[in-house]
Order: sequence, then C-alpha cells, then structure tokens
Amino acid sequence: MSRHCLPRAALALAFLLSWTNGCKRDDPPVPPIETAPVCPTAEELDALPLPASVPTTGTSLCRDGWCWVSHEPQGHDIHAVWSHPTEGAWMVGQAGTVLHWKQDHWTWQSTPTSRTLRGVWGSSPADIWAVGDAGTILHFDGTGWTAVPAPGSAVDLRSIEGVSSSEVWVSGKEGRLLRWDGSAWALVPSGTSAELKEVSILSAGDVWVSAQGVGLLSCTPTGCVAQAGPSAAGATEAPRDMWERGSERWVTFGHNPPVPYLWKDGAWGQAPIEPPPGPGVLNTYSGLWIGGADDAWALVSGQSSPSIGYKRLYHWDGGTWTNLDLPYAHLLESNATLWAVETIGGSGPSDRWAIGYRGAVMRWDGSTWRSLRQLRSFHTAYSPNVPTVPAGIYPLGLSASPDGARVWANPSAGQYHLSVAASTWASSEGEWHAHLIQPPHGRFSNREFTASGTGVQPLQGLLAGDPEPWRTRIHASAGDNVWTMDQQRVWAWDGQAWRIALEGQGELFAVWTHGSKDTWVAGAEKLLHWDGENWQEHPTPGFTASALWGAWRRDLWAVGRKGSTAALFHWDGEEWSEVSSDALQGIGSLEAVTGRCGSEVYAAGSGGALLHWDGATWSRMTLPTTMNLYGVATVGKELWVSGGQGAILRQPRPAR
Repeated sequence: MSRHCLPRAALALAFLLSWTNGCKRDDPPVPPIETAPVCPTAEELDALPLPASVPTTGTSLCRDGWCWVSHEPQGHDIHAVWSHPTEGAWMVGQAGTVLHWKQDHWTWQSTPTSRTLRGVWGSSPADIWAVGDAGTILHFDGTGWTAVPAPGSAVDLRSIEGVSSSEVWVSGKEGRLLRWDGSAWALVPSGTSAELKEVSILSAGDVWVSAQGVGLLSCTPTGCVAQAGPSAAGATEAPRDMWERGSERWVTFGHNPPVPYLWKDGAWGQAPIEPPPGPGVLNTYSGLWIGGADDAWALVSGQSSPSIGYKRLYHWDGGTWTNLDLPYAHLLESNATLWAVETIGGSGPSDRWAIGYRGAVMRWDGSTWRSLRQLRSFHTAYSPNVPTVPAGIYPLGLSASPDGARVWANPSAGQYHLSVAASTWASSEGEWHAHLIQPPHGRFSNREFTASGTGVQPLQGLLAGDPEPWRTRIHASAGDNVWTMDQQRVWAWDGQAWRIALEGQGELFAVWTHGSKDTWVAGAEKLLHWDGENWQEHPTPGFTASALWGAWRRDLWAVGRKGSTAALFHWDGEEWSEVSSDALQGIGSLEAVTGRCGSEVYAAGSGGALLHWDGATWSRMTLPTTMNLYGVATVGKELWVSGGQGAILRQPRPAR
C-alpha cells in the first residue's frame, strides 16, 4: 500500500507500517500542509524605506499619533480665529481642530473632543476659550486644552466674546446664552428659542446678541430685551456680524451684500459703508471685517461668465474700496474652492486673518497678504498647470508599493469624470507628482489607463465601451494575472491578452486576486469566486462589499454596508460568515480594507472610522478627524489613510 492510499490523518501510522504493507520508500512526497503567511517582524518593518521628506514623529503637524501629509498644516475647515500681538493666533474648526501659529511655526494642538469648534476668544495666551457643537466648551491655560461642562442641555454653541477673564459670553442654538463670571458658567434667560448667532460685549451690562428670525437682543446677566436695528435693515433681521471698537459697535445686516452700520452714543450713527459691487454677476460676500470707519475688508466671489469664476479681496480706507491681489490668484481664478476663505478677522491694523475651507489660512502683515497653508499637498501636483482637477469632496483612494517607497493617491469619485489617473508621492523628491491622462476630444476620460497600487498601468487591448479609469478597480498578484473592472464587467489579463471574465451580474464594486485560479469579485449582495474554470456565487443578503483584502486564499475580508450600518464578512477557505463587533457601532459604512498579514488588518470608513484586526478581535482606533475615509494603506512601517477633500494622514510607528 502506498502513502496516498491513506487519509492524511493516518499518514504517520502509514509511515510506520509501510514496510510490512509493501509501500515503497521512494513514493512521491506528500505536499506540506498549507499555512498562513508569517507576519513581518518589527525589525523587518523598520528596514523598509519610507517616502522622502515626510514629517517625522513628534512634529508640530502631528496630533494624537497622526500627522497630516495633505494638506499642510492640516485639512479641516477652520471657523474662527483669535490672535495676540506677540504670541500668535489660535484657530478652531472641524473635528476639534485647534491650530496655533507663531513666528511662521504651526502647532496642531491636542484637544479632548472631535466636535466641530465654531468660536474662540481669549483674555490672554494663558486664558483662551473655544466653543462648538453639542455644548462643547474647552479652555486653554497656556499648556493644554481641557473640557469644561456647559450648563443645560447639549445644544450647539455658535459664538463667544468677552472683555476680561471674568466676563465672557456664549451664544448658541435654541436660545442658549451663557455667561462666565470668572468661576462658573451660568445660563442667561434670552427670552427666545431661536438660534442665537453672534454675541457682542462692551461690558457686563451691555451685551448684544443676534437671534435668527427675531433680530437684535440687548442683554444683561438677568435677561434680554429687544434692541431696535437701523430702520433700513428691518425689525426682525438678525445681523450677520458685530465688532466692538472702543465704545462703538459696527453691525452688518444682510448677506448679499452685507451692509455695516455704526452704533454710537446710544443711537445708530453715520451712513453705512456700502460694500464693493464686485466685478461680475452672482457676487457672494463670504467674508467681511470692520476695523472702523476708515478700515474695512471684504472677500467677494462670483462668476464673471458662466464658465469663469473669481475671488477678490477689497480694502476700504474711508472713501474708496481697493482690490488687492490675493496669494496664488491664478489658483483662485481656476479653482475657487481650493483656496476659499469664509471669515476675516484680526487684532490690529497689521494683523488680519482670512480662514476657511480645508484649512485655508491667509495673513495680512500690514502691506501684503500671505498664504500660510503650505503647498505640499495632493492638489499641488496639478495646479496651476492643470485647472481641471476638481476641488470638491471627491473620494481619494490610496495604495502603496510593497516596499513602502512610493504612495499612490487616486481621485476616484463615481460622479466625477477625471482626466487624472493618479498622483504619487515620489520617494526621491518627497513631493506629489501628477500622472495625467489627457482625454480624447469630446471625452472626459481615457480608457487606456488606470491606477493600481504600484503605478499607472496600461490597459491596452480593451475595446470600445470598456472600463473608464475614474470608476475602475484593479488588482494583480503577478504580471500575468491582472484583473480590472468597472461597475458592470470584469476583465482578466494573462500576460498576453485581455478577456472579459465576468458580466451580466449587476453592479460590481471590488476585485481581489490571489492567482489565476483564485479571484473574488464583490457585487450587490453577493460575492463571486473564480476557481480557474467557473464562477461560483456566494449570496450575502443585505450586505454589499465595497472593498476586499486577503492575507492568503483562506483568509479574506470583505467590508461594506448591511442596511444602514457598516458590516464585515470573513472567508476561511470554506464559507463566508458575518463577523459581529462592538467596534462597528455608529459607523455608516466601511469603504477600504488592507493589511500586512492575517493578524494585522485595517478597515476605514465613514465619519473617520478606522478599525484594527489583531487576529482575534476588531477594535476601534483613535483618529483625529471626522472626515469620511475612502482609502487605507500600509506604507513601509507606517499606516496611511485618505478621505474626502484630498485629505491624507499618516500614523508613524515609533522609532526603535
């Protein structure tokens, strides 16, 4: 009897009895039992290269173990700024973001919240308050930020203003009005349930608040009464902004355009400052700041023609509005939202700030405006020479070469037709480089290329109607085993030619291959497997995968959505099973998955969700952003994630 005549479990016994049973010693050896790939050691990871010129651990561009790669210093929206003559400026915004700028140096400060912050004010650099959504109140004592409980229910807080360390007021939704007396926060009855927007304070007994749909309120610590506005503004129109200048107040009414009025000596004073008219049509006044009767700033954007937009900054000197050139005006002309700013503020004649979308920051030093947001970002590879790259909130995919030396970012939104295949972080220069695909005449995309984890790959040989790169997924295990797909079909490359491998299965979302006889495709509520000869369907009722990743053929993960919540499915070589985890709570969907081995897997999704699998349990990782994530990649020994708005962050591993 030969060895292969026996079951594998009896192999050892067969060997011992082989002589008495006539089994020959030169029988073919039994193939070894398959085992999972071994995870890389810490030493092996440390030996991998990293893309050049990436900030190191401990840099001021890092917070809670994560650093921004694109944009710099960070990419969250900024909503408010407070500046000090010698100690710089503090800016607050999305996802609990607090930035400190001093002497051309940025610090991304750690905060105990991920809530959006909408107002900031300080009596000194060691006494700064920030307020935001869900009743968030933070205090900075010069060394760190701490959370301070707000009285009442958790409603969104919108504005904060003070005159001293013991006289600070906050306004918010549902008529919420708070006062700090130096020792505690207390509720002030506003007399309305309307949203309170702006607060302006000259003293404890002279506080004005704007109420949506109500108008102006005049408040003291005991309550509020109606305050008449200028007759031209209307009795119930809430002012947009208010500024205190000594014993005077400037108040703007209206939005398009806003008109500033002066309150002085208990009455509305001189004629209002008429805003600049704007050079085109559909003008939008997104920023206004009043320093006095002879010092005002206005940011105006609009359309000079149906296809050409503009953004201009004007200064008022008491008699004339003057248009001032903005930094990188050519970018603004072609891609207005990239450098869009929402608010203008400042603490003195030579200290003006313009802040807004995706971390846009500009500063006036008394003679010129200067952009303080660094240009090393994903968009930089395309601007100003390629104005067609959209600045919208498109999903940004992410992948890396196996050695971690090169990173690829791919703008892959389904609704956008892009002429861009991918952008790469080059290992030699440490900058983003564009890889452009010029579309044929009259078309928005070129079908001859798409982006993979290791580069821009030619898809030569495909026919008319084949996949377009802006919605294509691609995966390969070798040069002669490449699979690509769009939303309806799958193609396979064997090193010689392309063939249509799958169609007629409805909408398709992801592809993953381990070899020519082991490929998976994710479809609507099903997973499809190719064994080299046939496709087999594995139904997953209610679950649709958006991404696939596997350590080997008996260890594959599918991430996506089941109903209205995120879900995880796992393949063990025999069947797919849903994996439940408390880490999935509160996540709408998972959009990307990657790993290094079976016990180190990462999944990313909506609301800044990032999960880690250690071989036994999924756990939630802390990430200082609430942006939706669409990409995750292991880059050498690091972990990188990407999301909407061209955002990319990295988690450096500590140096050993």
